[in-house]
Order: sequence, then structure tokens, then C-alpha cells
Amino acid sequence: MLRPFSNNIFLPVSRVIIFSSRRPVLPVFCPFGPRFASFVKDAPVINNDIPYKYVRVVDPETRKPLPPKPLTEVIDNLATEVQPKQGGGPPKTFVTQFAQLVAPPSKATDGYALVKLVDHKVAAAREKTQRIKAQASRRASEEKEIQFAWGIGAGDVQHKVRKARQELERGARVQLVFARKATGGAERDSGPWEKRNTLVAHVVEELAGVAREWRLRNEQRNMVVVYLQDHSRPIPHKSMLAKQAAKQATSSNSVPRKRIL
Repeated sequence: MLRPFSNNIFLPVSRVIIFSSRRPVLPVFCPFGPRFASFVKDAPVINNDIPYKYVRVVDPETRKPLPPKPLTEVIDNLATEVQPKQGGGPPKTFVTQFAQLVAPPSKATDGYALVKLVDHKVAAAREKTQRIKAQASRRASEEKEIQFAWGIGAGDVQHKVRKARQELERGARVQLVFARKATGGAERDSGPWEKRNTLVAHVVEELAGVAREWRLRNEQRNMVVVYLQDHSRPIPHKSMLAKQAAKQATSSNSVPRKRIL
């Protein structure tokens, strides 16, 4: 298919280029950051992006919807804060609230959409709390491995202990792996079991102030693995250590007391 271009010249439709005079829409500057803007992925629909002309605002005290009113009126009456300008001059006015869509129109709301007024500072504090919880959850799922060779020197032991303590204090679990060097033979650095047990006991004792074992040790011929976690973190109920502790508590409570005559 051909389309007339100019001066009786015909071009294929696939070669026709249409130029638009519209400029790209850029995000509007917000002093509280872009996190509340509707162009952020999975962000709630707010302010003028709400696709309804009339809405009902949820009363923050009664939690019940107020009578319907135009969305433009709701946005125009958002709370503001006046801040003095540094260096003099007229003060600046900032909008401290935004209207957020809660629910689309329904029979329960007489066919009107529900919106709520959210304070920027409250929303920022809530987001920060959620971010901290997410970071703590990610750290809790982490498990770091720190290796100790049987023939390790005292200086290296202290360095690895400090590293293990840092990981434990930030919430991660730590595996202490005691084994012979990958490039060395057993006759070089394994040593007698007494010496190895002393090394394991020393490292665990150094970390006793910040961590405890949460599962049974994995002891093999030339390797011992110790599993540590922070004291404030509960031991999983499926762990053998938790079962042993529960069994000991039950047996201690069932021991009959001596009768005093």
C-alpha cells in the first residue's frame, strides 16, 4: 500500500514516519521523594491518578466513609505546612498529605470509590519500618561459613573469630567448619584429637557471649561443623537441641520431691 507524501511522491506505509508534538511526561518533583508517586511500580493510586470524579473519604476517627465529594475538592483541601525559606524571602508551602485509593466503587459504598488521606511522614516511617523488617528477615535467612584449618595460627584464629562475631551480631547464622587444609595432608595439620577439640572449644567459647549452638554438631573423621546463631533467636523446634532441652525440662519437672517429715 502506498501513501502520498509530497509533490506526488508515494512512499510505503511502513516508511511513513509520524512526528508528534507532544513532549514526554516527566515525573513531577515531590519534596518527599518519588516513593509516593503513582509511577513507581506496585505503588498505590494517589491524587490525580485516581480514575473517579467523585469519591468518599474514610474518616480517620470513625473509620466510616464521609459523604461523597469531587476528587478535585479532596485534593485541593489536603493539609499543608508552611516552612520558612533559608536566607529570607517568602516561606514555602508543602502539601503534607496525599489521597490514596482504598477501594473501587461498590454497592456497600453507594457506587463511590473510597479514598483515605495519608500523611507523608507517617507513610515514610511505615515504609522505613517495613524496609528494616525485610532487611532483618534477609539477614536471618543468611548462613555464613567460616573455615578453620586444624593447624591454624593464633592470629588467624582471632581474625576469623572477629569475622564470625560480626556476622552473628548482624543477625546471620554462622557455620564454623574445622577441617584440614585442602592442599595439605592429614599428617601435616590434623594433629591429635585432643588438640583439635581444644581448638573447637576455644572458638566456641570466644563466641559464647554473642551466640549459641542451634543444631547438633556434624562430626566426621577429619572435620567438625558447629552451627551458631544469635542468643535472641529461638532454636527451631525441629532441632535435636530443642528436643533435648524440652525432654530435660520435662524430666526435671517429673522428679518427685522428697517428703519432709
